[in-house]
Amino acid sequence: MTIHPTAVAAVLAAGLALAGCATIPDAHPLAGTEWRLVAIDTSGSTTTLTPALQARHTVAFADGGEMQLRLDCNRGRSSWTAGQPANGAGSISIGPVASTKMLCPEPSFGDELGRLSDAQRYITTLDSRQLVIETPDLRFTFASASE
Repeated sequence: MTIHPTAVAAVLAAGLALAGCATIPDAHPLAGTEWRLVAIDTSGSTTTLTPALQARHTVAFADGGEMQLRLDCNRGRSSWTAGQPANGAGSISIGPVASTKMLCPEPSFGDELGRLSDAQRYITTLDSRQLVIETPDLRFTFASASE
């Protein structure tokens, strides 16, 4: 069987084109991180959570754009995308939060944390120990859960 040189060139060209499409995107700095809520700012007032409350209000950014949330006594899931940070800040989009709907004892900030779907911007500190996510009405401050 004889293979025509033009056919070989076409196969090689197609292979190179596919290889160019198969690049692995850079991982986002938030992917694979977990955070505990430490404070919420609303209209000039700040609510600081106790360590016990912080442990009950967490977010985790998984690879592939999945987000897992602990909304006090409830659990939630969402999707996320974010721009690469410039000087520690970037745009972020969080999809609607689907969650269980148990009535948690007060004080609880699960409902507020469920409003992350309004998020527009995020900021990380240089040491990556704090994350701030801003919505038009709320500012959530998180600390790294790995500490």
